[in-house]
Amino acid sequence: MTDKRRRCRLDKTIEKGRQVVPLENRAASVFVHVTDLRRAAEWYSRLLGLPIMEERLNGGPVYWFDFPGTHLILDNNGGNRESPEWRESMLPRVMFPASDIDEAYRYIQEKAEPFFEPERHGSMAFFNFRDPEGSAHMVCWTEHPGPDWEDQKTESPVLARIGGVFVDVKDMAAAARWYSGLLGVPLDEKAAAESVYSVPVTRGAALLLDQNRFLKQETYTVPFYFETKDWNAALDYVRRQGLALAVEPEIFENGAMFVVQDPDGNRIMVAQMN
Repeated sequence: MTDKRRRCRLDKTIEKGRQVVPLENRAASVFVHVTDLRRAAEWYSRLLGLPIMEERLNGGPVYWFDFPGTHLILDNNGGNRESPEWRESMLPRVMFPASDIDEAYRYIQEKAEPFFEPERHGSMAFFNFRDPEGSAHMVCWTEHPGPDWEDQKTESPVLARIGGVFVDVKDMAAAARWYSGLLGVPLDEKAAAESVYSVPVTRGAALLLDQNRFLKQETYTVPFYFETKDWNAALDYVRRQGLALAVEPEIFENGAMFVVQDPDGNRIMVAQMN
């Protein structure tokens, strides 16, 4: 995709008030917060059958995986925690791409609570904000957006592709309305009566508002799920790799899933959707 076409996609306009929405309605990346970056990189690479990229373990705070549509960022928040103004509630879950970081900041100021003004680092800039229920996300702009990555073939039946990212919510009707307004997409009020609501996205992982943690009074969260085409093979692979299951595997009407637990206790779903 050319930069011109990408910018046209980002600079979309919603009907209400003809307001420009400087955010693209997609999850560019999802964050997993870790303590030991190398240990986490090795664990996720083993799960996916991918080689370690040593050049990304260069002393920085993040290690990233380039996936189709939505990337994965492991973040040890080393630099953040050195700041006296940093709070753990600022840890972002989802990164939304912006066409213009200053326009995006002004736009978010009208709808949410930015934690700080845009930080600029050469050809990229970002800031974090909090939604009405307290979930933190990032808005990021880059002068040179990367390519659309293709699927990587590995020995693991757990695909190197994120099928959906979850945002935990308590009031589904209000959350669905807010995220739809934020991203300038239509609201499906009937679908918003369910416990999981899919916010329309341009590409990449599904953006899933999830009320189940609240309804079941569960204290943990599941940030996203990896796709698999063969649930049984994926489960067998995970067990052979000695990776810990967080809960028992589950078969449901439209597929099957299981949840693994990484070394920091993060719960990651692997799902086959029919």
